[in-house]
Amino acid sequence: MTYAPGDIVRFENAVAGKVKFHLCICVVAESTVHSFIFLNSEGAGFRDQFAIDCDRIPDLPKSRTGQTVFDCPTVHRKSADQLSRLRPKLVCKLPKDVAAEFVPFAKRVSSMTGRDQNSLLSMLADVISA
Repeated sequence: MTYAPGDIVRFENAVAGKVKFHLCICVVAESTVHSFIFLNSEGAGFRDQFAIDCDRIPDLPKSRTGQTVFDCPTVHRKSADQLSRLRPKLVCKLPKDVAAEFVPFAKRVSSMTGRDQNSLLSMLADVISA
């Protein structure tokens, strides 16, 4: 299955050693490689971590901290084939109001490559205009 930028997807993550939520920021059509950032329940206050009240994305479970934290520094790339083995499940789309609030923060992110930051900003603009 191919996901779209702005999709929030739940799948197993070997780096974290558990099932986690991820935000798709880019899909390269020719190769079906997806780029994702983690959604965490902790990490607010760390560099390039965008935190919101977890109630702002109602399809996500409540976190123990009350926050959903977008981990911008860490971008994970998965092909459609790799994803299929991780039992992915589409949870929801990033809400427009969250995307709009995320834009000014994303413009200041310094820990992503220029390409990944551009993908993030493009995805946010697409979510807002949809």
